Amino acid sequence: MINLWTLVVSFEGELSAATHLTEKGALIAAIEDMLMFLGIDDDPGSALDSLGIDKDNTPCYDFDALAKMNRKELSKLLGQWSEHTWDNHYGYQLEVIRTPVQP
Repeated sequence: MINLWTLVVSFEGELSAATHLTEKGALIAAIEDMLMFLGIDDDPGSALDSLGIDKDNTPCYDFDALAKMNRKELSKLLGQWSEHTWDNHYGYQLEVIRTPVQP
């Protein structure tokens, strides 16, 4: 059986989904989406300040570095950034789901 990885995002009541051939690809897409939602892609310093994140203990937000990480590192990083989206007022949520392809 072949597995695909689906990134499902909910934002302001709208759902979107993207399918990836690898879990790593879906995790990278999820982290990038989350960083954009948090505003870290535009102005990291200001976004980190507004989120109250200590700059000395900031999880990785370098888009180029994500591709060099393995699946386990990406999964941990996604969890670290997810904590900063729990109480948002936009209904922003995302999930990476393993989807088996049926014959």
